[in-house]
Amino acid sequence: MKIAVFGGSGQTGLQVLRAALDKGYEVNALVRNPDKVDPALRRDHAEKLHLVKGDLLNDADVAKALAGCEGLIFAAGPVKGGHPDLPNLAAIAVLTAAKEAEVKRVVWLLGAAVIDERDVPDFSRKIIRMIMKLTARNVLESSERAYQQLITSGLDYTVIRPPILANTPAKGRLKGSYQPPKPSGISREDLGRYMVDALTDSQLKCQSPMVSYS
Repeated sequence: MKIAVFGGSGQTGLQVLRAALDKGYEVNALVRNPDKVDPALRRDHAEKLHLVKGDLLNDADVAKALAGCEGLIFAAGPVKGGHPDLPNLAAIAVLTAAKEAEVKRVVWLLGAAVIDERDVPDFSRKIIRMIMKLTARNVLESSERAYQQLITSGLDYTVIRPPILANTPAKGRLKGSYQPPKPSGISREDLGRYMVDALTDSQLKCQSPMVSYS
């Protein structure tokens, strides 16, 4: 299976790359800076890892990353000093290109503050959203617009919404639900595996789980 990974040089994206390559997938990874990708990863998987240096908002770069792929994983997050509407604009660019390339399977990373109508109501999430609106309103609102792009795209999407992410060793298998998780750290390594596994999990098509360890 050949897939495209967007945000492959970020902290979560690197874990997605590792998990996909461990499964034997061929990967096109769109990255801003190829030098940030682990040299050992590049060396050990030279035949299956193809780095595409480029920009999420550049149509030609996105199309190049999607060439010949059966699915995509979007693991890019907002960049300090970047475009304030990046999550939404990236969704428009990548989803448009995916349709043109006939890539139908999409796994996308957004934050747990993004609301889905299937979510179980929870007071703590209201507090989190209030804080987000005060400290990162642009990111939250852009992410919400990106979410609407995804669920109305007509593609086989899965949106994964973790709470706090941590650069810690793997702890175990994640579980997804619409029950708000406890605000505890999720290992990026575990999240990377969960996102890659989601590509071939038919039960996760058109679902937007929040993830946790319990």
